Amino acid sequence: MAGFAERLGHRHARSLVQSEDLDQETRIELWNVITRLRHQIDEAKYESNFDDDTEANLLADIWTSELHQPLDEIGQTDSTWGAIKHHILRAEWYDVLDLTEAIAKSLERHQTFWTSGLFSALTDSCNRSFERFLVGYRFIGLEVTPIDSTVEAQAVTEAQEAAAQLAGARHALNRAVELLADRQVPDYPNSMKESVSAVEAVVRTITGARTLGAGLQALEGSGVKLHPALKEAWSKMYGYTSDGSGIRHGGLEAAEVDQALAKYFLVTCSAFVSYLVEEGRQAGLL
Repeated sequence: MAGFAERLGHRHARSLVQSEDLDQETRIELWNVITRLRHQIDEAKYESNFDDDTEANLLADIWTSELHQPLDEIGQTDSTWGAIKHHILRAEWYDVLDLTEAIAKSLERHQTFWTSGLFSALTDSCNRSFERFLVGYRFIGLEVTPIDSTVEAQAVTEAQEAAAQLAGARHALNRAVELLADRQVPDYPNSMKESVSAVEAVVRTITGARTLGAGLQALEGSGVKLHPALKEAWSKMYGYTSDGSGIRHGGLEAAEVDQALAKYFLVTCSAFVSYLVEEGRQAGLL
């Protein structure tokens, strides 16, 4: 909701998505999120009678892997947090997102009885801040991914949860996210392939068909209702990626598959995975 100054036109509302930069206001917001996290870690230490080592492990991880400093030169807790603050406020935007992602992964890796769930609290808080400050990224699981809509991010997350018991589909979705989220060497063509493979894996589980094209034709016979227009749309999408000139056979040049197209396939395929899993379960096939 717009504040008083924005409503009266004294301050311009944000309108441009931050995709290759983070302004100072956003950096301060991210640091405030991490400051609140630090308070939660402190509370966990008190509850454990200072037996919880989450903070020590987290700071060691960030000091060595993100700040690239020798472990034997790590300072006191406050000075290390100060170095992290400086990094968030001054480093390149992609290094800031790398560090934020690394904190979430370290929290998940080193979670204890007292700090269990802090990593998900961090990613949720970051996503709310990303939405508020129009940052073109969202946490999907523990990966900061170039998705600029909370609805889109939820579609992918829900598909990952829906496919939790389907190893092939789950692996393909996770891999699609990883390839899209790699900020140094993103692989958009293979992310797109993995997104389609996730749908193919669910259809194969339901119908036994080896390819998505054949599986789409067999879905109705298996008990899964699929509107003819939807089936036709997916048949065409599968054909786009799988015929002789499609991306899955090397027909499309990598340069033709950009972030927008890879993101579109990830979100669209994720929504279809969730739909198929739900329909398959209702039909007693999953």
